[in-house]
Amino acid sequence: MGKKETKDKKPAQFKKIYELLSKYTQVIIVGLANVGSKQVQDIRRILAKKNALLVIGKNTLFKKVLSTRVQELPDTHEYYEDLKKFGNAIKELDSLKNQVAGKVGFIFTDTPVFDLKPIIEENKVETPARVGAVAPIDVVIPPGPTGMDPASIQFFHALQIPTKIEKGQIQITKDFVVLKSGQKVGQSQAVLLQKLGKKPFLYGMEVLSCYDNGSVLNKQQVSVNLNDIVTKFQQNVQNISAISLQNGWINEASAPYVLANAFKDLAAIGLQSGFIFDQIKQSNTPVTAAPVAAKVEQKPAAPQAPAKVEEPEEDVDMGGLFD
Repeated sequence: MGKKETKDKKPAQFKKIYELLSKYTQVIIVGLANVGSKQVQDIRRILAKKNALLVIGKNTLFKKVLSTRVQELPDTHEYYEDLKKFGNAIKELDSLKNQVAGKVGFIFTDTPVFDLKPIIEENKVETPARVGAVAPIDVVIPPGPTGMDPASIQFFHALQIPTKIEKGQIQITKDFVVLKSGQKVGQSQAVLLQKLGKKPFLYGMEVLSCYDNGSVLNKQQVSVNLNDIVTKFQQNVQNISAISLQNGWINEASAPYVLANAFKDLAAIGLQSGFIFDQIKQSNTPVTAAPVAAKVEQKPAAPQAPAKVEEPEEDVDMGGLFD
């Protein structure tokens, strides 16, 4: 691609980024270190299904667009006629400027970053250890056959790797640490791992931060598991409710339990007495009125009188309590 062709594309790229900054409320910044072009294409297709668009361009261009978008667009701007339809300045985007550094890409979306982060970071590819790269993990060769013939034994001796010859091939006798995390890959380590057919590193996009409606979430914040937060919040609410009920405190956490317990008491009284009010009927409580035993005052029997006519039994007057 020649310089003229690249220059011709800049206006279109400027306008597109300006439009995306106007359209979406969220911009996810992803690291692209050691990410290949095929990985980028694969992730771009996956994100498109989630209504997310991955844009990779020069940081200088992105910063230039940001500087324009956070201010009111002057009518003297070279792209005024194309950009004026996107409305007033979005000053909150100014907080995004500091995130544009290094080899990064930008994902425009309205889908929460917590939903997209696993999708973005799960696409990793095994990669050889290249000279000059920084090892992200410890690289250890375990004991066992190498598949190499004895002619290469001097190479292992030069690296002070414990070996022996067995069944016509070189065998490593104990664990050997080739690289430690944070160490730069040297020529000898790269050649050794290549000879052994090892691709020790997994590389992929990494979510570095996220701009969301004026706020910037850092790497730690976007790594939070929302399910864990909800679970802990629910546990704390339950603890507050238990303490409040124990101490007789009425607050937002305990009030629902206080009302529920009061209703249960009223329902129990209603069912016991046979007074079924509407709330009991509407609840799931089986409506079965308990029989009420009438208390009749028993008087001691009078002495038997001779030849007396038997009087009829009196009705018990309940005083209208349950009429």
